[in-house]
Amino acid sequence: MQIEIKIDGLSFVNMQLNEAVLAKLLGGARAVEGVPRSTPITVVQTQDLLSRIDAKSVQFLKQIAVNGGEISWGEMRRIFGISDAAAGGWTEFSSSYGKGITRALRNLTGDKSARLVCWNDDDWPDGGRAGAWDDCKVFIDGLALKSLREATGIA
Repeated sequence: MQIEIKIDGLSFVNMQLNEAVLAKLLGGARAVEGVPRSTPITVVQTQDLLSRIDAKSVQFLKQIAVNGGEISWGEMRRIFGISDAAAGGWTEFSSSYGKGITRALRNLTGDKSARLVCWNDDDWPDGGRAGAWDDCKVFIDGLALKSLREATGIA
């Protein structure tokens, strides 16, 4: 197969492609599971972050590391001592512990939009009965999770 790339009418790349080799390479490639949503941080930054936050938040992040990157709302409520009121409980978490983790991360990285803990809104039903969110999860992924696992001795 012949490939030619032109820019403004001028040939920039002109090459012969071996289709059999390309097919073999692409056949062995794994699908990308998705772009990580947690801001990437190093092990040293993670250790610094853990030293800047309260003990319950450290326990929360360590549990995420132990769980392979996620934690359920039920586990979060137990760690933080949050009531079973779904939306009110989330506000209690996000306005104190969640905000503290995010603020420490942003100060550490200098990135005003940095996030560590993520979730998929569609996985969390609106309102509902007590305990409705107990199986819903938040997560940390990508390099941030790898660094968290290493910094906490889980890796």
